[in-house]
Amino acid sequence: MKNLILLSGPVAVGKTTLKDALVSSCDVGFDYLRSGAYLLKRAQAENRPTDRRGLQDLGDSLDEATDYRWIVDEVALPVMASSEAMFWLVDAVRKERQVEHFRSLRQAKILHVHLTAPESVIRERYRRRAAVGGHALAEYAALINHPNEIESRSLISIADLVLDTSQADTDSYVERIFTALARA
Repeated sequence: MKNLILLSGPVAVGKTTLKDALVSSCDVGFDYLRSGAYLLKRAQAENRPTDRRGLQDLGDSLDEATDYRWIVDEVALPVMASSEAMFWLVDAVRKERQVEHFRSLRQAKILHVHLTAPESVIRERYRRRAAVGGHALAEYAALINHPNEIESRSLISIADLVLDTSQADTDSYVERIFTALARA
């Protein structure tokens, strides 16, 4: 049986950092599902905007058209079926219904991990990311008020494991995740 870790949490909370740590820590075959890459490829094929907002809008339209199943049916299942990897990570679930669809899979053990941190820490991380990536910090207020961000933050209430990324180092998070996965 495959093991599937779902990550959720606010923008700039540390999902990518944790994903990188998980992938590099596991020597038994670990991979991750790239929902953002799927959206980007689809947006390009459909001549749609490929900026953050455009990809959010595309994801929202797919959510509506598929009852939030696109991330399971069009991203997760095809990639998992074509690989021998036993450990998988979905880098960002945004909606409760997406989590429900993943939990209904019979061919995988699911662990939903929600990352959180104090707002001041998240804002500072976003500020540093904006400085490096050339994004305007003013976008942060609009970003955190977007319905996807609001709903993603609310997934803390249904997570199997909640980790405060301001409290410990990445290695301890990896250990806690594998311990929780073994119990799942």
